[in-house]
Amino acid sequence: MVANPEQLHSAFSYCLDFAKHMLEDSASFLPFGAAVTSTGEVKAVAGWNGEEHPAPAELYQLLSAALRDEAKSKSISGSAVAVDVNIPIAYNPTLPDGIRVHLEGEGYSRYIYVPYTIKTSGLLRRKREVVLDEPFSVEVPADVFVAK
Repeated sequence: MVANPEQLHSAFSYCLDFAKHMLEDSASFLPFGAAVTSTGEVKAVAGWNGEEHPAPAELYQLLSAALRDEAKSKSISGSAVAVDVNIPIAYNPTLPDGIRVHLEGEGYSRYIYVPYTIKTSGLLRRKREVVLDEPFSVEVPADVFVAK
């Protein structure tokens, strides 16, 4: 089974919504993801290496490897892995900070960047508001749904 565009969009939306929530709550987040199951449902995916303060790059690699294994066994048909990044200046981003979601399915692999800024208000109770800018995508080599 191949994930259809609506299923991939659902995985992307899950990641974007959760990333925004985490940014409002903590001003940052560790890599996490979502997968489209073989039945077409979106499930949350997280990684843990046993450390209290894991390196984001290590978690990203753990997530990608776990999703790659699931793709090989045909238990998922799509994946999305979100990470908090500085958007490369080569892309001329409107804002330097971004949520990057690596969205993949069979024959489809894109980084979707969503630039953001965090506005803080309140003196005694600090409240964060995340303002998202227009997303843009970049075609990248597959990492999860690699050729057999």
